[in-house]
Amino acid sequence: GDISAQLNDQKELERICLRIKNDRNPSVIVWIGTCTTEIVKMDLEGIAPKVEKQIGIPIVVARANGLDYAFTQGEDTVLAAMVHRCPEYKDCNKNWKEKNKNPHGSEVETFSSNENAFNQNRLARSSLVLFGSLPSSVASELSLDLKRQSISVSGWLPSQKYSELPGLGENVYVCGVNPFLSRTATTLMRRKRCQLIGAPFPIGPDG
Repeated sequence: GDISAQLNDQKELERICLRIKNDRNPSVIVWIGTCTTEIVKMDLEGIAPKVEKQIGIPIVVARANGLDYAFTQGEDTVLAAMVHRCPEYKDCNKNWKEKNKNPHGSEVETFSSNENAFNQNRLARSSLVLFGSLPSSVASELSLDLKRQSISVSGWLPSQKYSELPGLGENVYVCGVNPFLSRTATTLMRRKRCQLIGAPFPIGPDG
């Protein structure tokens, strides 16, 4: 229906979201705005928190001004918006330091002339998040393939459940599994200060 033609945008959006909740019981609802606020005369960002509180389901607002942009780069738009809802990554260095304290409370520092051992220690204290929409079976297969190479995946964006969104921060490495996710990659680096692992081709099974 034409939501903007209704007398009350919030009530109409709330009615639609309640119907989705009853029919689908989703863990999150995404609103994709394909027109600017000035033209559509609807403040989705302002309405979303109110409707979210009413229906009890998180609502992510993704801005994709222009139909071409919405359809061709929809995944990138939604993932970039979802980045802002990810929790802050708790610095794993703190946990690592706690595990490596001696009985007197001081930290035990180990030095090795082997550069590979140093890199392994550094990676063990880091977190790897893969971003890109994949079927759960493909994501599981990819995680197992990486695990065989001693690479542990700590999280996915998007996750299977909204409540399981990965923590993001300075010590988090991110890598895309699909092409054309530049907006998401930029948001991860600039907004969450993640470290992007560049790849010439997608790293998924079909890449």
